[in-house]
Amino acid sequence: MIGLDQFKVTRVEEKDDFGIFHIGPLPKGYGYTISNSLRRILLSSIKGAAVTAVKINGVKHEYSSLDGLQEDIITLVLKLKDLAIKMEGEDKAIVTLNVKGKKNEVLVVKAKDFDLPSNITIVNSEVEIMTLTSDINMSLELTIESGVGYAYPEEAKREEINLIPLDSIYGPVKRVKIEIEKTRVGQYTDLDLVKLEIHTNGTKTPTEALLAATEIYDQIANRLVDLLGGDSSKLDSQMLIEQDSVQEEEIKIPISELGLTTRLNNALLNTGITNLADISKYSKDEVTNFRGMGKKSLTELISIMEKHNIKFE
Repeated sequence: MIGLDQFKVTRVEEKDDFGIFHIGPLPKGYGYTISNSLRRILLSSIKGAAVTAVKINGVKHEYSSLDGLQEDIITLVLKLKDLAIKMEGEDKAIVTLNVKGKKNEVLVVKAKDFDLPSNITIVNSEVEIMTLTSDINMSLELTIESGVGYAYPEEAKREEINLIPLDSIYGPVKRVKIEIEKTRVGQYTDLDLVKLEIHTNGTKTPTEALLAATEIYDQIANRLVDLLGGDSSKLDSQMLIEQDSVQEEEIKIPISELGLTTRLNNALLNTGITNLADISKYSKDEVTNFRGMGKKSLTELISIMEKHNIKFE
């Protein structure tokens, strides 16, 4: 069985709110073990911020309407729950909005119109909050708190006049998709490759969310080690000692076993490359200039390299 410390994490694609990662190669079955745990942590345990209450002048509860406001209060509340909020430092903040409508005109109010303290950022600032259809004075006060997972509305907050409590989804991760594929390294043909797709609300990048999830995963594992009589603090130092004392076995992926086209196979062999892992010693430009390496052969080589998590120098 391949060692548990032989896998790599490859960032295949990433934007502010979307990322694809490959984790592998892993021993058979470990793809599900690791990916399912990470998925649950990503969806339930990553810290974020959300609106937990709103105070609206002249509104006592959410089952009402307001003259000059196109939406009913429930619709307004639902839009406030869609705000993607990034909070730095403190666990609670107050955000206000004071806007006056225009007579005989329609005024669309967006998230960017809120007065924000220095530690609060609304990522989706262009989202429409409400539409004013007359010259009314609209005043809102949002309570923003940090937390994890889902929280029910705190009904005790209703004791404050005009304050409406909201249920809140704190987690920045909206969706996680997992695929487990079989991969091969040398003579090992039944290894797992995890394809992890992470969607966030933009307050955290997928890399930041995945890092936070793995740190939680690590804390749980270390706690179990300590509870069972081990010493988690020695694990890292032990791993470093083993790496220093034992030469890491070179991954062997014979060119002859990859089923390459004749042209690509000859281009590599003519350069003296018999092990696919040796490609990592060359830059892409150097490989492009290999004798017999055409565009189609290079495309084929890159595809094979991605499958085996090998990169150019």
